[in-house]
Order: sequence, then C-alpha cells, then structure tokens
Amino acid sequence: MAPGALQQRQMISSPSTTPQFCFTFNTNDNRASLPSGDAVGDITYQLTQTDSSTTSGESSPRVIKTHAEIRNENYLLNTNFGDLDRMWVTMHPRDVEKTANKYLLYIENSVKGLIAGKFADAQGPTMFNKLFNLMCLAKTIRELNNLLRNRFRDCGGTDLLIKNCVSKDPKLQYTSARLLVECLDPGNLDYVVQHGLVKVMHVVHAYRSQEKSTVDQSIVSTGLLAKLFEHSEGTCKRVIHLNGLDLLLAECRSRDTLTLRNCARALANLALYGGPEVHNLMVHRHAHTWLFTLAFNTDDSVKYYALLATAVLAADKTIEAAMFNCDTLDLIDPFVATHVPADLVGTNALGQGRRWLQRLVPVLSCDRRVAHTLAAFHFCAEAEPLSQLRHGKISGTFRSISAVEPLKKLAGSLNDVTSGLAAQALRSIGEQVPRPLSQKVPLWTVEDVLQWTKSNGFGEWAERLVGNQMDGNWLLTLTEECLKQPDGIQNGIMRKRFMRELHKLKQLADYSCIDPTNLNSFLQSIGPEFSVYTYSILNAGIDCESIRRITDDQLAYECGITNGVHRIVILNATYQK
Repeated sequence: MAPGALQQRQMISSPSTTPQFCFTFNTNDNRASLPSGDAVGDITYQLTQTDSSTTSGESSPRVIKTHAEIRNENYLLNTNFGDLDRMWVTMHPRDVEKTANKYLLYIENSVKGLIAGKFADAQGPTMFNKLFNLMCLAKTIRELNNLLRNRFRDCGGTDLLIKNCVSKDPKLQYTSARLLVECLDPGNLDYVVQHGLVKVMHVVHAYRSQEKSTVDQSIVSTGLLAKLFEHSEGTCKRVIHLNGLDLLLAECRSRDTLTLRNCARALANLALYGGPEVHNLMVHRHAHTWLFTLAFNTDDSVKYYALLATAVLAADKTIEAAMFNCDTLDLIDPFVATHVPADLVGTNALGQGRRWLQRLVPVLSCDRRVAHTLAAFHFCAEAEPLSQLRHGKISGTFRSISAVEPLKKLAGSLNDVTSGLAAQALRSIGEQVPRPLSQKVPLWTVEDVLQWTKSNGFGEWAERLVGNQMDGNWLLTLTEECLKQPDGIQNGIMRKRFMRELHKLKQLADYSCIDPTNLNSFLQSIGPEFSVYTYSILNAGIDCESIRRITDDQLAYECGITNGVHRIVILNATYQK
C-alpha cells in the first residue's frame, strides 16, 4: 500500500512483555483562547505495543493495532499552538518529546477527519489553514518539523493535498497548495514527484493563466516550483517540459518580495540540480538575463540567490560562451565587499542540506574567479558558528562532500578576498589553513612553489624536483615542452591541466617587483588572457616602453608566444599605443 494511504498500522515487538503507553491530552489548558460556549473534547490516543503469548510452547508476538479517535472536531479547529512558541525558548528535550506526541496526534486526527469528510465544506479550508500554521511554527524545531511532516505523509495528508490541487473549489485548492509548499521536505517531495507532479503543476498553471492572479497565488505557485526544482535533474527536465520555467520567468516581473524570493531561489535550485542540459535550456529561455534583474533587487535574499545561480551557471563550460559577458557576474564582487558571511545566517539561503551543498562544491574549483569567490562566501557562511547552532554541525558534511580540499586550494590562492573566505571556513570547522601565498610569484621560494603544486594536485611530481631550484622564476618559465621531459609530467591530460592552472596563476600574479613600467597592465588592457605573456616578454628584456618597437619574430622566438593570432593582436595594440 502506498505510504499515503490511511490505515491502521501494526506494531510488532520482540517477544517480551512491554509496557502500554497512553497519552491523553485535555484541552482545558486551551479553553481560555477559545470562544465561550464551544464544546471541546479530548483527543485520546493509545499507543499500544506488543506483549508475548505462548503458542505450542513458543513465544510469539501478539499484534495489537494502534488507535486514534477524534472525539470532537471543534478541538482541531479551535486549538492554538502557543506551546510551540514556548518550545523555541525552552528547547528542553522533555518538552520536545511531549509536544511532538501531542502534535503527531493532532496531525493524524486532522487528516483522518478531512479524509472522512467530518468537516463541513467551509471548515475544510479552515482546517488546512490550521495545519499550515502548525507546520510553519514547527520549522523552528528541527526534530518536531521532521516528525510532523513524515506523519502527515504517512497518514494520507500528502495524497489529499495532491488531490485538492485540481479541486474546483478555489479556497480548498489554495489552502491545500499553500500547505503542500510547507510539507515538501525531501521525503514528501520524492513522493509528490512520483505520484502527483502533473496535478501539482496544474495549480501552478491555473494561477498563472488566470486573468488576474493574486499575490498570494503567485507566492504559492513560485514556492511549489522552487521546491520541485530541488528534487533532481530528471524532475527539473519534467517541470520545464510542463512549462514550469516559462511560468517562473513570467513571475519574475512581480513586484512582490516573497514572490521574487521564490523565483530567485527556484532559479538557484534549477542551476544546482539541473545539469548541463537544463543549463542550456535556461540560457535558451534567457533565464540568465532575468538573474541580472533579480540581482539588482533591494532584498538581500533575492539578490543572493540570483548571484548564486549565476555563479553556478558560470562554472558550466557547456554554456561558457553565453556566460562569458554575463553582466550579473560583475555584481558578485560588490556584494561580497559589502556583506559578511554572517549576514546570511538569518536567511533561508543556509541549511539547505547536504545534497544542496554537494552541488555547489564544483563551483569552488571552477575557472571563473568571481564564481568560486561567491561559492567560498557561501561555504564560509555555512561554517559560521551561529549558523552551525541553527542548522547543526557542518564540519562532517564538508568532509563527506569533499569540500575541504577545494577550500584549502582557495585558501592558498592569490586573491586576498577568496583566500580569506576559504581560510575562515576552514578555521570554523577545525581544519588546518594553508599558509597564504604572495601574489608576487617571481619572488616565490621553492617552498612556495611546492605548496602551490601540492594544492593543485601535482605534489608528487614536484617532490621529485625539490633540488632543482624550482622557485618562482623557474615556475613562470615552464612550458608544456618542458613537462614532456623524462622528469616532467608523463600523463598528457595531467600536463594540460597543469598548464591550465599555470595560466591562471600567471593571470593573477603581481609582477610589480620586476615590472616598474607596468607591462602587465598594458597586456591586461588588451584582454585578461594576454597577461599570461607578461613574464616571458619581460624575461626577453622588453618592457612597456620598448614593446612599441617589438616585431612578430621577437614575440614568436624571443618571447615564446606560439599563438599567431595573439601575436597579431599584441602588435596591433602596440601600434595604437
């Protein structure tokens, strides 16, 4: 039977006498908050485990079924949840257990009553609103939050919400869809995707196709899309096929902050969970253009989700051309400069779970500097002591998703902001922080070169060359031909990867210690990729003044620039200098 089917569950224990536990909750404590004259009954729930009986001389368990009975529906409609507010203050384990038992019964009895039709037509939406308020309050207590959502699904609540998504009663449809957004934790989300995705998308389509949809409806529909895009790559594709992305981008025109938060979060989830095929679909539908608009929003949550989605897309080489001149990337540095990771602690951007973070790890190692800077910012925020108090210890998660090594690599990078964020994240989880490297690569010692090569995964090769005066000057003169030598890197793929890392290092290096004429700035003005030639041109005895007279042969043979197109571009720039 499906998990959502309402049924009496059988509990079987080992053959031994076990005690019977009865939880009886009297609503007299709540009567002060109820209208006078209301008949209020008790909810009685008998949790009975098994005892042993002997048959043919053998001990075997006797199955006893659980029993839950609604004595009076007024209790369910009129009870308040004030003790949940007190739970946030006390957080005593005994209080958590007591409150969990009480509201597990409340959930089960409410769903049972809704399925049995015990509430009048007008009372159904009211009951769904009560359950919505309960779920929202329970989010502050993780243990209770998980228990209530699991119980809601197991006793048939999720099936009921899916069914109501296609209801012709607008109040019933809205209150059910709104509650469904709150119930879509990973377990419920998986169930909904398998059993009711088309029906859930029906309500999203219905709200968007209305001649005049309300703000509340937009919040619900975008909230559903944000949750669905957090499931898997396959689900992302299915939802896009059902026009989910088009509907989402249409909502990006909204002026409502909560709607835009959902839109930005949905696009961030789509980028994280979607994969290359989905990323191409996002670019084809100009989602990256809408991210630019969202990144200018005054709400920090909207802005941050938009920037995070952009960083993830920028790390995907299959859409490199589309993201190369993406203006949204230019907004990352100003955001990081004006915010600290602790600013995210109070937002919904943190505590998304292991799967969410795991998909952000590749961004830490991508070639786009602003992208991995924002990723380091996010991991730093997750590792904040205040964040760990809210979402649990994160150190084990960082290690299990292999985030520690990329963070160590960034902590040793030449960009002060990126290295500082990565180092702070590592310190927060108790990891050793690598010694920061100077940007003045020509002055690097053998120890500095060894640290850099180790952080990039080439430590075994570098260890063999420790006695070869492998200082910064040596590193900057290395070519792929040098690496083909017997004492070089024999694996061709590894050689290509080493040269790619070396090119990035040359672009970030500070040559002012050997370049008083600032040749590097001139080459960067041509294009950032031309700064990799700074050292080889300087090493040929040419500076920013004498480069005016340089020839193609000098660039090719004295400076070692083998790319003919690059030589032409440099020569043209010198003529205009």
